[in-house]
Amino acid sequence: MTREPESQQWREWDGGPELSRSWPSPYTDIDVDTAGLRKVGDAILKEVDGARGYESSALKPWRDMAAEVGHLDMVTELESLAWLDWTAFSSLRWTLGLIGGRITDGTQSALESYDSFGNMIFATSANYAMADSVFDKKISMLRYTVNGAGVHHQTWPTKDGWPGDDVSDYDAPKIKSMLSSIDVTAMLRKGGACADLATWLTSLQSLVEEHAKQLAGTWRGEPAELALDAFRKVHATTRALAHSVGTTGETIIWLANVIHRYQVNFESVVKLGDWEFDDDLPDWLLPSGGGAHDRARDYLRDLNQYVKAAYDMLPTEIEIIVPTAYSEDAKSVYKGDGLKDGSDYWDSMISYYEIP
Repeated sequence: MTREPESQQWREWDGGPELSRSWPSPYTDIDVDTAGLRKVGDAILKEVDGARGYESSALKPWRDMAAEVGHLDMVTELESLAWLDWTAFSSLRWTLGLIGGRITDGTQSALESYDSFGNMIFATSANYAMADSVFDKKISMLRYTVNGAGVHHQTWPTKDGWPGDDVSDYDAPKIKSMLSSIDVTAMLRKGGACADLATWLTSLQSLVEEHAKQLAGTWRGEPAELALDAFRKVHATTRALAHSVGTTGETIIWLANVIHRYQVNFESVVKLGDWEFDDDLPDWLLPSGGGAHDRARDYLRDLNQYVKAAYDMLPTEIEIIVPTAYSEDAKSVYKGDGLKDGSDYWDSMISYYEIP
């Protein structure tokens, strides 16, 4: 049953976003290299297009992963609702749903910020003199977006506390139905999608590092410093998200294998035989007497300890810190010569927008 994560690189980090202390700054002795700037901007825009599935790039599309990770709560057979009475599993499922949604939201925010500054860099390379004028007029807005209140810094809690599970009212048939309702194959698929997204985020993290080094050697001045700091925040966010989703994926895969083992061994441990159960049957009609109920309850209590361990391993919060600048599609505008002739693009090149 086991599906191991494909990459362990995300394990190098175990906390929320922390800005790298070794981040590059523009070289003091450089002249602006517009060809180098355009190379960086073009690479970023192609990577974002690849992430969105529009073309092949260093970043593969993430929509399929996002669809799986964004609905981590859907790990049961829809035809059966027996799991709803399983308090421990329901609590875990609710927490997984929160984590999945927060991770996909955070990843989307980081990708949009990365895209915005890629567009800004591409536009700067197309007409540096005009870009310099825009930055001069709007430098306070750029500061606000990258280092001020315009930064989207949010921490989402993911846990409400463990509720416990009183199994004394469950009987053997009910417990068997509860266990059977869990789709471990779906759980393994979801855990694998988390592992894949963790790998994807570490790839994005590496690309941000590479482009920051390139940018430091091609552009100077405060706008360059602010663009580099924006990438620094995107880098910190992707690193933290990779750890959160990687941890979540490993936890789901581990628990899926545990639940599968308990499903397979239920009959032999509880000793139900070939009896066709009815929820209303009295204990004395069971093939092994009331002891079957007791064994089933003990079996579930034992499994609940693993469910609680999985809950404890999950992230307690999801944190992001990303600039919220917005730039129009510079490459599309460039094709119409809009960047070179000073059209309306430049008036909106640096604009701040709220992230809900």
